Amino acid sequence: MNTKNLHQIFANYIDRFEELNDPEHNETFKWWAAKQFRKQMDAAFKQSGHNFAVALDHIKGHKKEERVVETIIDGKMQPFGGLVKISQKNEEAANSVKRLFQDLFKDDCGDLEKREEKIAAFLEDSEKLRLKYFPNYYSYKQTARSVAGYLFLYEPDKYYMYKANEAKLFADCVEYYGDWGTGDQIKLKEYYRMCDELVAEIKNCKELMSTDKSRFDGHFQYIRDDLANDEAKHILAYDIIYCTSVYNLYKGLTFKNITFKEKKLYQERLNKALALQEEYQKAEEEYTLLDQAVQHYDAVFVPGTAVANLKYGPGRIVARRDAVLDVQFESQPDLIKYDFWQTVTGHYLKFEDSLDKETAQQYEDIFRRHDGISSGLVRLQKELEGYQDVLE
Repeated sequence: MNTKNLHQIFANYIDRFEELNDPEHNETFKWWAAKQFRKQMDAAFKQSGHNFAVALDHIKGHKKEERVVETIIDGKMQPFGGLVKISQKNEEAANSVKRLFQDLFKDDCGDLEKREEKIAAFLEDSEKLRLKYFPNYYSYKQTARSVAGYLFLYEPDKYYMYKANEAKLFADCVEYYGDWGTGDQIKLKEYYRMCDELVAEIKNCKELMSTDKSRFDGHFQYIRDDLANDEAKHILAYDIIYCTSVYNLYKGLTFKNITFKEKKLYQERLNKALALQEEYQKAEEEYTLLDQAVQHYDAVFVPGTAVANLKYGPGRIVARRDAVLDVQFESQPDLIKYDFWQTVTGHYLKFEDSLDKETAQQYEDIFRRHDGISSGLVRLQKELEGYQDVLE
């Protein structure tokens, strides 16, 4: 590690410390988030089922000042928000999410191989839940970043936060060339080695330690008791890595620059990823509306429902098999079969419905496109997987 470059980053961080933590930028939020996440997560673990889901939703927050995981974990992607949504499905789902977090937070005694194993288990098991309850919501997928975020916020003195792009740029700035891999298969030993070296230099820099100490004297927007102590300086380490990228703390350093061609390619990928994500979010909204419509008509088209047809007159639904409705008309000796989707879009059957005219029209329109909506989400999800590196 190039300590000369590193200490220049420290100097730039110290010079801009007040700006970084003013109300507009509020980077001390990380210390507040860590304190609140641990406290609220421990309270949530005392609950089960529906009550656990409510507690988890509280951690996510609905007012800006309550959003503990915002920016650190949830951003363009919504992994924590996804777990909240899964937990709200039913008692079994809520308790499954609870076990995910309990297993993740179990003490691994500092064994990084065991840590990698429990991270891999969390990724695998959470993906099973996502595919079971929200298969078309790729934004709910867990990543190396989100899992690192949960661990970091729950016990920052033990774990390091990881964001791929910020970590990569910081490593370039300080000429740290260790390879911790890409995607979700992070070699913790290599990444933690860089972070350990960073923390060692932080603790040896008296001016930086003094500056960081001033964070707790109350002159920012938080009182001392609302902030995590950060005895191990892991939050400070992450803040320096993050701020190096976001606030250009590497200004004036000499290191291998990204070429114009590389920057152009990255920007093109980012623009494409953002466009895909916007398209995907619209598709998710349509899928949600389709799901609402299906649930409504699932409740209407049940055995016993009275219906009428212009040709056959009055009758009743006697059975439902997947997308096929069996109707017995008073005028007909045999059952007449109707397609679930076309019954709504083609108005083949009249029946009592509680929907207002506008909602009924919305549901009819979305039913006409049900095949395209489902296949479109699958296509967009596959395309988005290729851009996960720039969307984190």
